[in-house]
Amino acid sequence: MSLNDFVVDALVRNPAYQHARLWTVENHEKYSTLAQPELGPESDHRFNHEIFLLMRALNEQGVGQSGLCADAEGQGALKAVIGDVAERLAALSSGRRVHYVELGPEPIKSACLLKRMVETSSSIRYTAIDINQTSEAAMSDAVGPIVREDGSFNYIAADYRTVTHEDLRHDQELTLITLLGFQEGNELPVSTGRLIRSLAGNTTYILSEMQVYDEGLESTILKFYANPCMLQFSQMVALQQGFIPSGEHEAMLVPLRIQDEPIHVAVTLQPVQRLQQRGYLLTNICLKYTPEQFHRIRARHCNCSVVDEFASGDGSVRYQIAKYLQ
Repeated sequence: MSLNDFVVDALVRNPAYQHARLWTVENHEKYSTLAQPELGPESDHRFNHEIFLLMRALNEQGVGQSGLCADAEGQGALKAVIGDVAERLAALSSGRRVHYVELGPEPIKSACLLKRMVETSSSIRYTAIDINQTSEAAMSDAVGPIVREDGSFNYIAADYRTVTHEDLRHDQELTLITLLGFQEGNELPVSTGRLIRSLAGNTTYILSEMQVYDEGLESTILKFYANPCMLQFSQMVALQQGFIPSGEHEAMLVPLRIQDEPIHVAVTLQPVQRLQQRGYLLTNICLKYTPEQFHRIRARHCNCSVVDEFASGDGSVRYQIAKYLQ
């Protein structure tokens, strides 16, 4: 079963949705420009570019908004935590030739991390892997000036599940693979494990950003999905898929059981209409591990050992650095 299948199966047992028409959309349908004709009209990629810009705006808020995700005393804001992660990566990269591989790239947090890493590493080769080719220009503008050297900025337009370790081998002494933007939540744990094992090699580290579930964090998670960028994202996906959106999406946390593991998933249901049919389009599905699950799943499915973790002051966002075990 896909993650969409698990969610729909749970929703049809919910009295509020058991008689509703539900439509799902896979991630590649939302983000990919790869299947579209190279010489097609500009409008072919309009929705993809708008979606990229919305996600960029979210990350700008995350880095720029004072006190976001801080505790009651104002400590541990997201911006400060990202700074702590950058310091840890700088120490890890010190004196080494680094290959920074970003899956589903975004320019804001990556630039923060890379600016610090170039100060300590002997060299950095940057590679973005994305199915949304509209990200290339923004990533080149943001990252190119930081890594500087000719050939240090690279962009692979591909589904990262089709890329292998051999494609990423160069003369690096350390490889850092990043999964930022709660990206890991879009995949089943076994799928993330398969991906990491395919890409990782000798001296590979994984940096993952996760919005986690814990008792008392429910309202914080749902508040994120009430962000205007997320509301607009759902409407954009509906239009992209040929639906007419009506009103704002509904966000909820759904408990699932996946491979005997109880896991919560955040779901956004956009009210839509197509022809004479009304129902809901599931525009976003994102797993929310508990902090303990986030740690355990890395070892169980990904053959990795966690070397460091950083949490926001309110406990809702975690950054995990793990080393791949050969």
